[in-house]
Amino acid sequence: MLTCKPDFAEAAERWNHFWNGELWKRPVLMANVCRDPANAVNPFSERYYRACTGRDVEQCALLDSHFANTVHLGESMPCFSPDFGPDQFAAFFDAELRFSEASRHTNWIEPMVDDWEAVLPLTFRPENPTFSRFLDYARRIAARAEGRYLVSRVDMHSNADALSALRGAERFCLDLYDCPDTIDRAMQDMRKAYRPVFEAVHEAGRMGGANGCVQYGIWHPRSFQVVQCDAICLLSPTHMRRFVLPALEEEVACHERTYFHLDGPGALRHLDDILALPIAILQWQPGDGQKPNWQWIDLFQRAQAAGKAVEVSGEGLTPDAVKQLHRELDPARVIYRPNVESAADFERLARWLETHG
Repeated sequence: MLTCKPDFAEAAERWNHFWNGELWKRPVLMANVCRDPANAVNPFSERYYRACTGRDVEQCALLDSHFANTVHLGESMPCFSPDFGPDQFAAFFDAELRFSEASRHTNWIEPMVDDWEAVLPLTFRPENPTFSRFLDYARRIAARAEGRYLVSRVDMHSNADALSALRGAERFCLDLYDCPDTIDRAMQDMRKAYRPVFEAVHEAGRMGGANGCVQYGIWHPRSFQVVQCDAICLLSPTHMRRFVLPALEEEVACHERTYFHLDGPGALRHLDDILALPIAILQWQPGDGQKPNWQWIDLFQRAQAAGKAVEVSGEGLTPDAVKQLHRELDPARVIYRPNVESAADFERLARWLETHG
């Protein structure tokens, strides 16, 4: 079905078992290896810059080279997300995305809300220039990808992440105390934009049907999306439950399966509230200076006890580390992203997991 994934049908079958809570021979395993490291290219490091500055031809050429030189092992699906950057949702409300020539791998917006009353209600306009260019870009990527790889869902950074970007994180946090009713109104406006944005992206990226939906290489036959709110690391449980949790509940309800990206130690205070959501997968990003993801076994076990699957990854997740974790985690509710040197290393690990179920 996909030239970049000759074993697409087998991988899709394992994903279907995974979504049904069934173990099929072994846990889900995902890894990518390079066929020819000497000729490797990186289409991801400056992808926001190329997307936002009209360098579509350059980006597509890099993707062609990358996918031709990459083997997607196990259940890893070849995909590319046409993101404009982490603050793109805020930019869909007329904020301007900015870059530094010294750091073209990311971007930001300058806060533009000085007085909430002067800008409310916040209204999402499909004709917003950034959103229009974003959809055009997604369509061009989808046309180039057809039959070879998939267009991924995008990182939304909606709800409070977008409000924090529009206002500035420090002032946004103070607003939760100084004018909470106003923030309630702003959140309501932001929540109204979520469904029309993701539906437009779904159509532009040719998602659904035989392509299914994919994000971070994780595939679902119908509807899958990563949900997150990085701003919760700054919020108390009381504020999170009032301002953010209702938005997360709505976003999760928009999709058949969801994956929650929990980012940073400050977000751990909200773990019980997140696990109470009907999410399918919890992904934990420990943050700088912390031990790697795969060493947080207690957190994984807590999530699995709540009926969630977990994604296990990070620096140092060798095949031997996977074998150790396999003894402590429910194999039907885990996605492993091991660090492997070759396809042969990956296949040896896969066979070991099949014989040690």
